[in-house]
Amino acid sequence: MINRRSLIGVSATLAAARPAMAAVAKGAPDVAVVGAGAFGGWAALSLRERGLNVVSLDAYGPASPRASSGGETRSIRSGYGAEGFYSAWAMQALALWKRREAEFQRPLLYPNDRIELADRWLPGLIAQRKIFEDLKLPFEVLPQADLRKRYPQMAFDDVEFAFVETSASAAVIKARDAMLVVSEVFQKKGGQFRIARAQPGAASGRRLETLKLGDGGALSAGQFIFACGPWTPKLFPALVGPKVGVYRSEYFYWGPPPGDARFSWPNQPAWHDHVLGGYGFGSLERGLKYSPEAGGRVTQDPDTAERLATDYLLKKGRDYIGHRFPDMRDAPILETRVCQVDNTADTHFILDRHPDYDNVWLASGGGGHGFKHGPMVGEYLADRIQGRSADPQTEALFRLSRRPDMKPG
Repeated sequence: MINRRSLIGVSATLAAARPAMAAVAKGAPDVAVVGAGAFGGWAALSLRERGLNVVSLDAYGPASPRASSGGETRSIRSGYGAEGFYSAWAMQALALWKRREAEFQRPLLYPNDRIELADRWLPGLIAQRKIFEDLKLPFEVLPQADLRKRYPQMAFDDVEFAFVETSASAAVIKARDAMLVVSEVFQKKGGQFRIARAQPGAASGRRLETLKLGDGGALSAGQFIFACGPWTPKLFPALVGPKVGVYRSEYFYWGPPPGDARFSWPNQPAWHDHVLGGYGFGSLERGLKYSPEAGGRVTQDPDTAERLATDYLLKKGRDYIGHRFPDMRDAPILETRVCQVDNTADTHFILDRHPDYDNVWLASGGGGHGFKHGPMVGEYLADRIQGRSADPQTEALFRLSRRPDMKPG
């Protein structure tokens, strides 16, 4: 059974160990972090705050539209079906987000309800209810009639009930703003940031010595983190390529009627639709967001793919909005966005040491839920870089060797 004490124990185990940094060549940074997204950006900041000399590199810069961590909004949720570990990590991440928001003095979090629409009790929802009870997280199960009263802007004719997370465990995050401010604060605190394409360079035995840079130069460091999101399979095709798939995702913003606040935060909850598929958020300046299920996985190259919406998903999105939000049936689409999801076959992260190098760490497989865990991942990687042991179950969960190969198609 999952409980708060066992979860707190994970963090206590990490904090109790003593750091052990490898020797660094004179003038070289202690750590080079490749990738300034949700995993790499937070790792670089955490390491710098611990007094290490850190260089952060990114081929396009933080919050790039090519990155999985780009875009205007992401969400924090604690509902993970049967995956209680991530429910617990999400709660710890939310606490870190709140502290960082206060430190950064920039609004990033928009707490709200999150509703999961269902026409029957799926196994994942049954397990999730038990996890919420064990963690003492507030939730409600609202039948159709109560949903209509609380959220009259939505149609629930095909919905039997909804699992409702409250603002105690759910929020919308300003994603783009968050990644920009993380990089800004990292630099203000003495971290170095460079726009550069980097890949593994020269090695000696079980130590990577340098990064090979796109301009023909090289960068030495004591330790390395490759937190490259959808680029990780390209950098490590034999090692990570079979484990991580990179798939296309589209989402659209519908313009609410003038003067109508029903579809905007905080009146409109975030939602996940187990009946018709897809998810969305209430409008935060840009419109009501909805991302339809693609109906299959479409692979995407993060460097060369064009970010143009497809007619198929545009129609699917319009049909959905007309069904679930009748008063938005004729609303205009204000913006369309396309990104990619870098996911493992079992949706667990890869946060592990490279099997061939003692001073290289891999952070990948964030999938559709990695962004919210960014602050936790940053602390976890910083602890491991400093030689602090992890809780054995947590370490095993994130191990590269435990990830099954992706199935074709």
